[in-house]
Amino acid sequence: MKTVIRNIFILLLIAATLAIVYWLIINYYDDKNRTDDAQVDANIVPALARTEGFVDSIYVDDDQYVHANDILVQLDTTDLNLQLKQALVALAISKTNLQRSQVGIQVAGLEKKIATQGIGTYKASLESSESNYERNKILQEKGVISMQQFEFSEETYKKDTIALVSAYDRQTQSVAKLEDTKKQLELAQMNIAAQMSEIEILRQNIQYATIIAPVSGHVSKRKIQKGQMVHKGAQLFSIVQSGDMWVTANFKETQIATFPIGKRVKITADTYPDDFFYGIIESIGGATGSKFALLPPDNATGNYVKVIQRVPVKIRFEDTARANKLLRPGFSVVVTQ
Repeated sequence: MKTVIRNIFILLLIAATLAIVYWLIINYYDDKNRTDDAQVDANIVPALARTEGFVDSIYVDDDQYVHANDILVQLDTTDLNLQLKQALVALAISKTNLQRSQVGIQVAGLEKKIATQGIGTYKASLESSESNYERNKILQEKGVISMQQFEFSEETYKKDTIALVSAYDRQTQSVAKLEDTKKQLELAQMNIAAQMSEIEILRQNIQYATIIAPVSGHVSKRKIQKGQMVHKGAQLFSIVQSGDMWVTANFKETQIATFPIGKRVKITADTYPDDFFYGIIESIGGATGSKFALLPPDNATGNYVKVIQRVPVKIRFEDTARANKLLRPGFSVVVTQ
């Protein structure tokens, strides 16, 4: 009797073991219900130098948490401040030249006005002297007036003719001077605009010399030392943005139907194998990973071999605070139903 009971117990134990193994196969090792091709992702924002200069002070170090707009690095601004002073002096000189050009335009305009008025005077004088010359010429031929009187009227006529030509020349000269003064004024205005832009750029570069954190997060991969020369666009740090972490799981195309958008999934990190997280599938990639490869596969060939493709799926954590506290970008995780 005891033997029968023992055999029944052994059979039940074997059956229970097989059931557990089957459950594990179905629920854990079944590829349709899980993927281990997944990792934690987050935004990694570079802290860039927006101007060049020597590093004067560094206020953070690797793995330090910073808030957005915290000062990370201060570059030396001695050269920039000297350039700014020089540009301000040049601007003051240009403004003085502008004022001189404005006065010059008024003077040239007045000279043009006087020259124009002088032409009218000389025209009237020439008409009078010409009339007198013509009359005296007739009278001299008749012997009414002396040769001396005729020559005087002729000389006066010639002088008035030359004077009128000179008046026209002065008018042309005054017009040219006025136009040149106007061009000088335009040039002075353009020069002032360019110098003001240069001053604004220098002030902006002085502001950029104080490098601040673009986002809140942990500083990583410090690449500079005090006294080092950095160039515009150089990456000084990487900041792992806090409060925005997700899982990118690469499911097989045959699994997409099992993991639709909005489905709640279980996430287990290799770092904490005895712990787990929950997440919601937020989006499914617009194309398979192979389409973004350096050399995408070309299936239009005679030796085509079908390969199951993988599609990236974005999963948001339900408990984001806990995930941000325990996990780090790049951690390997397993996603199951």
